[in-house]
Amino acid sequence: MSNLDVSGVSGIETETAFHKSGSSTDLNPMSNEIFPSMSQFSAASDEFKTIGATNYFRGYDWSMAELLQKLPSRQLENVADLAARTLLRKKSLKPHRMTLRLSREDSLEDDIMGSLDQDLQSATDLSGYLDSAVRTFPTTLSKKRNIKHSILVKVKKPERGLPLLKYRLNKVSKYFTLKWRQFKRLLDLWRSHLLIIEGSFGTSVVSYFIFLKWVLLINVPVFLFTFTLLVIPALLYSWYGSQKLEDDVSFSFLDLFTGCGYLENSIMYYGFYTNQTMELVPGHSYEMKYVYLFTCAGYYILCLIILGYSYLRSYRIYYIEAGGPTINCYFNIFVSGWDYGITSNEASLLKHKSLYNEFKENLYSHHKKKSFRDKDELTKLWLIRTLTWLLVIVMLTLSGYITYFVSTELSITNKLAEESKSYSTLKTLAMPIVLSSIQQLFPLVFSFLESYEEYSSPKKQLYVHMFRAMAFKGTMLAVLVYFWFAVASSNIECWETFVGEEIYRLVIVDLIFVLGYSFFMEFMRKICSQRWERIKKAEFAIAQHTLELIYSQSLCWLGLFFAPLLPLVVIMKLVLIFYVKRFSLMNNCTPSVKSCRDSRAHTIFVGYLFIFFLLCCLAVGYSIVLIKPSNVCGPYQNYSAIYEVINTDIISRWRNDSPAFDEISQVVNSPGFVAGVLIFMFMVLYYTRTISISHRAMVEQLQLQLISEGKDKKFLMNLLNQVKIRGHKQGILHPGPVLQKALADYSGPATASDAHGGKVFIRMVADSILGSPLPTGRSSP
Repeated sequence: MSNLDVSGVSGIETETAFHKSGSSTDLNPMSNEIFPSMSQFSAASDEFKTIGATNYFRGYDWSMAELLQKLPSRQLENVADLAARTLLRKKSLKPHRMTLRLSREDSLEDDIMGSLDQDLQSATDLSGYLDSAVRTFPTTLSKKRNIKHSILVKVKKPERGLPLLKYRLNKVSKYFTLKWRQFKRLLDLWRSHLLIIEGSFGTSVVSYFIFLKWVLLINVPVFLFTFTLLVIPALLYSWYGSQKLEDDVSFSFLDLFTGCGYLENSIMYYGFYTNQTMELVPGHSYEMKYVYLFTCAGYYILCLIILGYSYLRSYRIYYIEAGGPTINCYFNIFVSGWDYGITSNEASLLKHKSLYNEFKENLYSHHKKKSFRDKDELTKLWLIRTLTWLLVIVMLTLSGYITYFVSTELSITNKLAEESKSYSTLKTLAMPIVLSSIQQLFPLVFSFLESYEEYSSPKKQLYVHMFRAMAFKGTMLAVLVYFWFAVASSNIECWETFVGEEIYRLVIVDLIFVLGYSFFMEFMRKICSQRWERIKKAEFAIAQHTLELIYSQSLCWLGLFFAPLLPLVVIMKLVLIFYVKRFSLMNNCTPSVKSCRDSRAHTIFVGYLFIFFLLCCLAVGYSIVLIKPSNVCGPYQNYSAIYEVINTDIISRWRNDSPAFDEISQVVNSPGFVAGVLIFMFMVLYYTRTISISHRAMVEQLQLQLISEGKDKKFLMNLLNQVKIRGHKQGILHPGPVLQKALADYSGPATASDAHGGKVFIRMVADSILGSPLPTGRSSP
């Protein structure tokens, strides 16, 4: 026997979590049905005592693997197939080992076959190619021969019928998938610009531009949908139909800003679309009143699907898959943060900057979490925040009043004067100019107030600012919707076209103010910073610019029913904003000193946008169901509500053609059917929530299991390696001071909770290695 001293073992102190994890888990992975029996472990211990340390550890590789399989943390992965393991429990250990080895060999064969499949099919010298390929795999020579033989048999075996067809279809599918990914990469809009922005300013700033790009891509299918089904048929009917359009209004450049004049009676607005049945092709009718309504419903459903899918995908990526301990983020950035596809010097420098900014964001957030305040500071802070919120509520009320006053005194008054030929262009633009002005002023006041609230991290300050700005813009839009549906609809003949013009002017004037902000607040501040050192370059206002995008897209959704070509205007606006903002960012702005790690910001942006989308759908739905349409324009003249087209025309026709439809509609509208549907939906919701909770619990358990496995391996590898190295010394085995310290927590009397794991297991390992039982006291000998 050897004299053992493992006082130099590192990392043993970390193993105190053994008995904690083993005793707290609900799955009890150390039960007798899973953990190897005491006789098996005692046999290994007797073998160690008989042949000695040196000879015993000549079989070190297999003993290490076997010992690691017996660790408490390794048992959780076997809970799923507990029944299968119970049937094999009566078999000897040696056949079980052989089964494990065979399964590993089969798995290795499958991996090699999967990775070399395409190359083996096209290789001329199959045996030589396979020799060089299998030689690199880390396994014994006999296993390599067996694997090579098995692969040769599988490759040379002719396939016929369905397996051959399945194989060829799989190859074709993989080929087209690869080509589609390459083509999609070529169509990736603004990719190089986004990489430059991320490298220079970090993930927080680039999240704004990614969001802008995503909003633009939403409008593309909506525009194509509207242009194909509404605009083209209406244009063809106006050119070749029975009633051709005769417009004597001349075009003026100011019409592009006001939306009036030549554009008022154009394809841009609701009033252009006829209520007559169109026969562009003889024998085929085209009912615009049906197409207009169902197209409206179609693109709102399309937007709902896109928003829902994007939000769920973003939430899964940034909150579920990327969730976990924050302490691992530095390791992940350091080990897997580099892009090995970089080939140019410029791209390498940009990636360096990007990683630097990400490290800075994480370190700043981690530093701010450690700060504490006493009771007096907290009382003062909460008093300031309460007063700030009261002031914000007052500002929101004031913004609503200003919006209503400007709309009633300037907007509708000028529209009535326009009908009497006594209007002015300035009054037409007065309402959007005033609203855009206060939209630029109030967020600055919010930012000033937030500087006194002392939030713990820039991310919290960003989210608070976004919430206040969103409430501010939402208040203005709510007042505008009330004004249009309650006041304008009862005073203007073609009020739908008037609403479309108002929204068009809001979109155009908002674009002018966004570009003006980039010039006056960023470019002029840069000029001043070059002359006066006390004035610094502007930081990129992520929250304000993001809310501008959400506001612009909300206007698009709100006006889409009244101005079908509005998505085209918004697309051109977003393209212009992207290039102007990028140029201003790279030349006029400076990276934020207080960066926040905000890769999850896209999820927050989409969440806010989804809320505005629902509000816009509610407003448009209200106008379709409850507001009387105009009698002089549009496809719904002489209807008391737009929704009546479905009741009076479509449903009545179906009832006359099919009596069974009336019975089905009565059943569907009955209280019992509605109650049954609601109960079923609640059951599905309850089931989904239960599954979600169980998955979350399993994820947490697996995360703890991974941590425990790492500690297991670190402890036992160090322990057994020290035994192997110092096993040549003669004498009585005796533990060193570090080993005694590490095993002190496990040397106490076992309780019921750790009877099958934790302390008992560690003592078994120590006793089998040291050759004599450890003392049961807590103190070291």
